[in-house]
Amino acid sequence: MSARGILRGTGCLLIALSACTSPPPAERLNAPPQGTTERPSRLQEPFVSMVDNAILHDMTVADLHFVPHTAELNGTGVARLDRMTYLLDVYGGIVRYETFEKDESLVAGRLAHVQEYLESTGCDMSRVSVKTMISGGRGMRASDAIRIMKAGTAGAAGSSDGAAGAAQSPASSPQG
Repeated sequence: MSARGILRGTGCLLIALSACTSPPPAERLNAPPQGTTERPSRLQEPFVSMVDNAILHDMTVADLHFVPHTAELNGTGVARLDRMTYLLDVYGGIVRYETFEKDESLVAGRLAHVQEYLESTGCDMSRVSVKTMISGGRGMRASDAIRIMKAGTAGAAGSSDGAAGAAQSPASSPQG
């Protein structure tokens, strides 16, 4: 074997060996309610605050937090309520169950299960209620929704002047 062949073989061996060494473990962004890690990212703290603010604003559980067709919480529901328990202990509030379920006994069972779960975690239920409601946040005034609905209905029926289907902007409508 020539010297050139030996050098080429040695170079390939070095490249192969360098590929076998693994880089140091990367930081992980796991933050509540997703879990914890021994290698936290420096971005973890801001994400915890952002998740907590979103949960405080929303304070909901929905059908996706339950095993289908049962009142049993699934893993996502348990993780959400575990984090919500901490926030409810600090701030109190209403846990809203937002659902399209028509089975009243299933809805009642889910509400009861959420209440029982929060109680089992030690949450101070004297400051907490669990209700079937839409999620929190800003909504539209009822008068604006009615006006827009009427305008849409009139526009769908047809209008000779073409103005009936146009909705007024909320700023131009009287308060109601």
